[in-house]
Amino acid sequence: MSRTASENLNSPFADQLRNGFIWLRFSDFVEEEFLSYYAKSSLQRSRLLPIMAIAATLISIGIMVANQGAHPLMLGFDVLVMLPILAAALWASTSPAHHRLYQFLLAVSALLIGMWISSIVTRASLHGTPYYFAAIIAWVFVVWLILGLPFRHAAVTAMTISGMYMFGSFMWGLPLNEVIFTTLMLVFVNCMGAVCCYQLERAVRRSFLDSRVLSQLAERDGLTGLYNRRSYDHYAERIWRQSRRESAQLTLMLVDIDHFKPFNDHYGHQAGDDALREVANVISLSAQRPLDFAARYGGEEFALILYGPAHEYGRELPEQLRQSVRSLKIPHAASPTDQYLTVSVGVALVMPGSQRSLAGAIQMADEALYQAKEEGRNCVIVKESDAHIQTGRFRASVAAG
Repeated sequence: MSRTASENLNSPFADQLRNGFIWLRFSDFVEEEFLSYYAKSSLQRSRLLPIMAIAATLISIGIMVANQGAHPLMLGFDVLVMLPILAAALWASTSPAHHRLYQFLLAVSALLIGMWISSIVTRASLHGTPYYFAAIIAWVFVVWLILGLPFRHAAVTAMTISGMYMFGSFMWGLPLNEVIFTTLMLVFVNCMGAVCCYQLERAVRRSFLDSRVLSQLAERDGLTGLYNRRSYDHYAERIWRQSRRESAQLTLMLVDIDHFKPFNDHYGHQAGDDALREVANVISLSAQRPLDFAARYGGEEFALILYGPAHEYGRELPEQLRQSVRSLKIPHAASPTDQYLTVSVGVALVMPGSQRSLAGAIQMADEALYQAKEEGRNCVIVKESDAHIQTGRFRASVAAG
């Protein structure tokens, strides 16, 4: 990706990528996005666990019911604990909105299955068949690397299973050499699993951030970091429909740098790029609310959409923006308007409805910008919804200026 574009990108994903994530933890918003993504990416394989475990539990219950000598405690555990939790995990896997609950229930299910395996392995060891211990090793690996649990969930689950087995083997009085061997093996396996799980999740987190940043860069102007014209067109259509549903006012602004071609000719294109970035930064500060939107409309022209502001806000903000650009005090010796770089601003205050189109609202802002140019530049012109529009005047006569 372009270094300039990445540095100018104002995004929580880009910020997180620059700050790093050694503890496998993002900021709250990014972490929530990642956990949802991580759960979806591992959903198909991890969903097999509750399905297969439910089938195995039903078979176990059937065998115990058929066997009159079955221990009631084991039967009650399968019916009252295992089946409900496995069924809840399977249900939670059906909805992306339940991804946090699903990961938790998946970890609990893995823990219960680990307890069940530990019980079988311990009883087998007491009867002189210690090689069943391989089942514990295999399940610990599954918890670390197969289920798709986040590192913290996997660590708590795998280490709890290992700890319970080691405690049980000691309490049941297994031979000391067997207890030492199994303990060392479990420590070794957990260390290996932890390293592999950590590296895997770190790689997935990095890939997640890269994909989000690249996706956002595709919507951004590479020079200024603002959204590009294509993104503006898509967003304008969506926000127009929303404002019509909610009967909310929209403020559309077009901002044009005055005499930018003479500026480029006089100071050079590098100075022109620097000026565009500084003006873009001022404009981005004017779109701070959740539904506000700023874009580079083309060349030296920028566009803003402000959603549902107070009437005064829609009038005062453009003037503040104009003054802020002049306050940058970027010298412009080639300008007949001012000694510093200035902007002209056209504003349309509209209430979307059946009698007005988005194209008409944009044309209103366009006409206001043309009028600002006609009245000497470095000024703000505001038009209301009922203003008369002389279609296309700005595009036809000012495109070169």
